[in-house]
Amino acid sequence: MKSRIPPCIATIILVVLASAGCLGPADTAVNATPEPTPEPCETCTVPEGFCGPPAVCPGEPVNGVYVFTDRNVYHIGEVVDFGIVNCGDEPVEFGNPRPWRIDRWVTNESGCMPGNCTGGTWELVGNAGCAPTVVCFLDPGENWTVRWDTSGANRSETIDMMVADNLTPGTHCIWYEGGYAKEFEFV
Repeated sequence: MKSRIPPCIATIILVVLASAGCLGPADTAVNATPEPTPEPCETCTVPEGFCGPPAVCPGEPVNGVYVFTDRNVYHIGEVVDFGIVNCGDEPVEFGNPRPWRIDRWVTNESGCMPGNCTGGTWELVGNAGCAPTVVCFLDPGENWTVRWDTSGANRSETIDMMVADNLTPGTHCIWYEGGYAKEFEFV
């Protein structure tokens, strides 16, 4: 004798299986847009003794002075906040009230940096412009910050001269007179 499943019970079983996704295709629908993969939260290592603003990514110190950015990686069009902080014991002297420039690393160019011949060179992207010769001091515990809006013409009110018409992905560096620097990336 064969056992038969009553039609109403078979219908209930099919509805349960279908609603659980057991009877449908396992892949996504053709017209479905996949959710973007969220970027991992960036964490920066802040060395002991760093006296700069919170939530920044400092570069390597030179005599207790750090150049910092608010992140290590940016998308072109985002705002880049950067600056310099004196965590040392003595004031640092600058011959200009805005003593910085921004360069990008260009590979496969002739020429090398002293002590670093890796088939590339630094190319000027922009600087703070010229100012009358005024000696400025960055006192211990003091920091200077700049906000650079990289959208549009890549200008901000604090960047007077932009050499590059547009930004490209790759390694960039903020340099302050006196040999203070911090690298970051555009993706």
